Formats: sequence, structure tokens, C-alpha cells
Amino acid sequence: MLKVKRIKTGTLTSGVETLYDILAGMSGKNRVIKRITTKPLDSQYLRVYRDADQIVDVNSLHLVSGAPWLDMDLPLVEGQQCKVGFYNDGAATTAKHITIVYEESE
Repeated sequence: MLKVKRIKTGTLTSGVETLYDILAGMSGKNRVIKRITTKPLDSQYLRVYRDADQIVDVNSLHLVSGAPWLDMDLPLVEGQQCKVGFYNDGAATTAKHITIVYEESE
């Protein structure tokens, strides 16, 4: 079954990476992140980590209206944690939303 989850970041500080927990692997559930999106803004880099491994580091400006979703295939096994957020390289510091689409099965 496909599910959608959305988080809102706090204020993004210039020159700082800010991350948030968005999804964790659970016993008895197979979870795979399929897509991620955010509002495009120059100098804000969307980042995704699975545990300590960085999976995504892309300028959010690339998520334009013609292709607003970044396709992924990121499985999470029991105990793994997915964090999402931004590195703000001098852009506006307002809060932003990040949305993921993930598949969950038993």
C-alpha cells in the first residue's frame, strides 16, 4: 500500500544542515521510500540519509513543476532510520515542507 507523509521543518539557518526523522524500518513491515519532494528554492539542498549514509544531496531548485518528484527506491529494514532535511547555503530561512511517498507491506 502506498502512503504519504509530510513534515514541516523549523527555521533553516544559513550555512547549516538541518535534519528531521521522517520514517523508520519496523519489525514485520517492509517499507520502501519511492518519492520525495519539496518546494524549489535556490541555495537549499535537499538531503536524505539512511542511518549514516547520505543518499540524496540535490539543490531543491531542480524539483520544478515539470518534474516535482525525485524518484527513489530506498528500503528501510528493522532498526534503520531515514532522516530528511536541508543544507541552507544562504537562501531564505523560512520553514519548508518535505513530502515522501512510501510503500508499506507486511
